[in-house]
Amino acid sequence: MRKIKNIVVVAAITAMAFSITGCKMVEKTPEAIQKTVLAKVGDEKVTMADVNSELQADIDYLVETYGEDYENTIDDSLKEQLKTARTQVLEQLVNDKVLITKGTELGYIPSDDELATAIEEEKAKFTEAYGGEEGLKEALEYYGMTDEKFNSFIENMVKTDKVKEAITKDVTVSDEEVQQYYNDNIDKYTTKPGANAKHILFETEEEAQAAKNKIDSGEATFEDLYSQYEANKAAGTKPLSEDLGYVANEQEGFDTDFLAGFKTLKDGEVSAPVKSSYGYHIIKVEGVQTEEKVTPLDDVKESIKSTLLSQKQQELYNSTLEQWKKDLNVKLYEDKL
Repeated sequence: MRKIKNIVVVAAITAMAFSITGCKMVEKTPEAIQKTVLAKVGDEKVTMADVNSELQADIDYLVETYGEDYENTIDDSLKEQLKTARTQVLEQLVNDKVLITKGTELGYIPSDDELATAIEEEKAKFTEAYGGEEGLKEALEYYGMTDEKFNSFIENMVKTDKVKEAITKDVTVSDEEVQQYYNDNIDKYTTKPGANAKHILFETEEEAQAAKNKIDSGEATFEDLYSQYEANKAAGTKPLSEDLGYVANEQEGFDTDFLAGFKTLKDGEVSAPVKSSYGYHIIKVEGVQTEEKVTPLDDVKESIKSTLLSQKQQELYNSTLEQWKKDLNVKLYEDKL
């Protein structure tokens, strides 16, 4: 009996000891967290340090605000935001590694001279976009990006862009595909009867009628009053004026009483006060269209071709990327984020 009791006691002490040391083993230091492997692309690894490096400005803020142990001290909302950002960055880093690895293997990466020229061209675009060298320098500092990191970013961007171009360069769109898209989406190219409408919205019928009287008497034009109340729209304060663009006579989502007053107007006419669920409107219409109008295919052919080309290129790029990930046996460990 005593022997059994001793075994139980030893087992309990052992369990307690393992629990204590186990907690210390599981609890990672900030340094250990940085070394956590989040993905493998062939023989290459993507670590937490790689991901955090892309979010340096955010990480610096968290460290400054919550300390080096911010992983354990930030609230659940911030943890979720950080995880989402890291997930997006991880996906991008993995995709870039896949593209560059397979692109190099297949000879899609340009020569060193071509690459150097393309890199300098991209740098010049960034410099111009930020108003010169000083503006670019300030932007890099804001985002926590060193010159070395910026150069690496540009190089990766140029390489991945060249690989994407190589993947999709042979994609074409036929006239038959354009015609089919046009036929399938004819509603998109059909303008229903309606007009371009502007309105001024008042709280009361009396206010609306007074405004209409000013217009009828020549004391003010519709445009005068429209300009007077235009600034009120942002604040939602009546009277307010608004350009509604082209409105179909049976436009979905519009107040039916408003449409009833709107669709009887002639080109250039200003309505009497029209009551709706929002208040009282004075409406002016221009460009009245009384019949349905279909935009000819020739007018939209190039636009359709561009849309279809982008879609087909994106589909080919996505399918190629997924196949390359399988070829390289890509592994993601998002549960470690």
